[in-house]
Amino acid sequence: MEPVRDGGLRAQTLVALFVAVVILTAIVVRFGSSGPSSAESAYAEMRIAFAPDSFEALGELGRELRESSGLAVSRAHPGIVWSHNDSGDDARFYAVDASGAVVATFDVEGVEAQDWESMDIGPCPVERSETCLFLADTGDNVRRRDILSIHVVPEPDPRLGDGAVVPRGRLRYLYPDRSRDAEAVAVSPTGDVVIITKGRAGNIMRFSIVASRVREAIETDEPVQLGPGERLGIEPDWDVGRVVTGASFHPAGGRLAVRTLSEIYFFTWPDFAEAAPPCFLGRREPQGEGVGWEVDQSLILTSETTSMGPGTLIRVWCGRG
Repeated sequence: MEPVRDGGLRAQTLVALFVAVVILTAIVVRFGSSGPSSAESAYAEMRIAFAPDSFEALGELGRELRESSGLAVSRAHPGIVWSHNDSGDDARFYAVDASGAVVATFDVEGVEAQDWESMDIGPCPVERSETCLFLADTGDNVRRRDILSIHVVPEPDPRLGDGAVVPRGRLRYLYPDRSRDAEAVAVSPTGDVVIITKGRAGNIMRFSIVASRVREAIETDEPVQLGPGERLGIEPDWDVGRVVTGASFHPAGGRLAVRTLSEIYFFTWPDFAEAAPPCFLGRREPQGEGVGWEVDQSLILTSETTSMGPGTLIRVWCGRG
């Protein structure tokens, strides 16, 4: 009878090992792995020649900004960048210094944050002599939202400490055909607004709203029906992190930086021609999200906290941009 018991034990062991393999496979499929995939590795080897000319790690973002999603570089307050969290936080944004530390927090009165994904800085649509922050509640992972909003608030003074701001209005819009997920909203120096979809499903598309229409929509609070949009020259590919997570206009105008999880693309404005080869970032960030252009050629980037590590604030210089 002893061999029979041994055979039963071996069978039970094999079953247990099989179940363990199934569970481990499910975990990897659900959460992914910390190392680069074979597709990422192959792509990185091909693109390494297009790495940034310089890379400066400025600091780690604090607990307040575990999911830094939007980014805007202040012109009025040198050394300060503005950021906000992804969905899950209240309607507020943060002033961050050059080390990544939060120096002030500002609540936005009368606003609910559903899925804030991007922010930028530009002239206030109505009081054009002033500077405003544009907070984009434009995320839509499941693509079911009909009307999206970009909240416009005056840029506060971070030296005054924590406070609250009253919005100057909101720019509401809807897509011409179907709901889309967008994590990149940029404001040109003349007040035009550009919305770029993530590429979660289908092509990466760009939509533009001219400054005069932005001002009218804010004054009337009537939603803007976007035009058909145009395909942007970025081919989405989740395997190599090529989905759009942020965009920023150069302060002088004429150029637009569009970032993905792994690269920064450069386009001329307003014709969207390629201005330079993409700048390859690879896996330098836990999860690259925000981008903001400084007055020179440098770009500030933020990322979300992941299992790879805390979110970061970095500066890159891509000479080709």
